[in-house]
Formats: sequence, C-alpha cells, structure tokens
Amino acid sequence: MSDDIFKKLKSILSGSTKLNTLSDDSSIADQAIKNEELVNNFMNQILDSAWVEEDLKTICSPSYQLSTINKEYWLMNTTIKSLLPIKGGIEIFPLEKGKDNTLCLIGQSTYSIPNDLIICIGWN
Repeated sequence: MSDDIFKKLKSILSGSTKLNTLSDDSSIADQAIKNEELVNNFMNQILDSAWVEEDLKTICSPSYQLSTINKEYWLMNTTIKSLLPIKGGIEIFPLEKGKDNTLCLIGQSTYSIPNDLIICIGWN
C-alpha cells in the first residue's frame, strides 16, 4: 500500500501523470485537486513525524567558543594527556561542566578548559 502512495507521489511530483484517459476539463481539474491533496497530506505526515521534531530540537542549542583574548591557549588534551596549543575563537562543544574546568570537544578530541575561557556566542 505504501509503495503505491510513493509511486503515485513520484509521478505527480515529476509531472509524468497521464491524464489522457480523462475526457473533459472538469475531470482533469478534479484529478489535479486530488493529486494536490495527496501531496499535501503526505507532506503533513512528514512534518508531524516525531523524528523531525527531535532533529529540530537538537539544532537549536547555544554555540560556544574559546576566548579570543589571546591568540592561542595551551589546553590539556584529555585523550592523549598532554598540553596542546589551541587557537582562540575556535568553536567548542561543552560535554561535562565542572567546578573549575569544563570537558569540551574540539574536533575529535576532548579538552579540559577553564570555565572563564568559555564564551557563549549565542543560539543557533
């Protein structure tokens, strides 16, 4: 059943529906209205889906960056347990907030960053 709906939608959206079997203009208009209702119904089902809502929730989150007071900071990479230079102003993703430091993701690694160096630049 769902395959029939997808095939019909594909033919409607591609403009390849064959209305040759219809004889008068009112039948063509009725068929066009039915096709439009079918597309609108399908789009409403997509927009009402829970996965769309969850994806939209994850998109809306605050953005953070490393302070731009200095050109670079030496931060502890918790993955390899060493200090590495990180450029100021780079986007960071806080993972776990601590009392003095926050564990943040930069690229593929986690870093321990002092809380006073983390700047919230706004919401997406």
